[in-house]
Amino acid sequence: MTRLHFLIVISVTFSLLFAPSLASAEIKVTPPPSWQAATTNNSTTMAWFQNSTKSVFAIIKAPGNMAFPMMFVGPFMSQYLEQKGVLESADQISFGHRNHGYRYLLNLSSPSELANSSGLISQSGLLPKIPQGYDVPFKGMLILTEKLDGLYAIVFLSPKENFDSILNEINPTIDSIQFNSVE
Repeated sequence: MTRLHFLIVISVTFSLLFAPSLASAEIKVTPPPSWQAATTNNSTTMAWFQNSTKSVFAIIKAPGNMAFPMMFVGPFMSQYLEQKGVLESADQISFGHRNHGYRYLLNLSSPSELANSSGLISQSGLLPKIPQGYDVPFKGMLILTEKLDGLYAIVFLSPKENFDSILNEINPTIDSIQFNSVE
């Protein structure tokens, strides 16, 4: 597959992940304690912010009519992130209630650079909550998982200095994630 195909797949994937969802599934999760919930949270798209550390945690479902199968997105994402120079590591992960997926750890020079980078993640409502002047190195974790015939992205961003401790703090939240059908 050519580089152009990779860019198209990744751009479409991230565009869809941050678009409003029309899915017939819902996310059940125990929110991180003392984090501020986004006012736009609903049953398929959720975000929380910890202002004191400038950390962001989100779970987003791609619209059902536009999601790509995980077997295509997972491996291509590794190569794309590596080409962008932000991939620290990639592996497969099991978490929560029988959830499996691909996990990518990312090194990001700053949130504003990520927001302005070739459409990888657009102004999705997550990054604007991080003050623009707070341009310190960030680390990120992206988990892509497929449940109930839907593709979900679990995103965690935090300044590098706080990443490990904040990730440990939100591990119970990650382990509480359930994807349920809405009948």
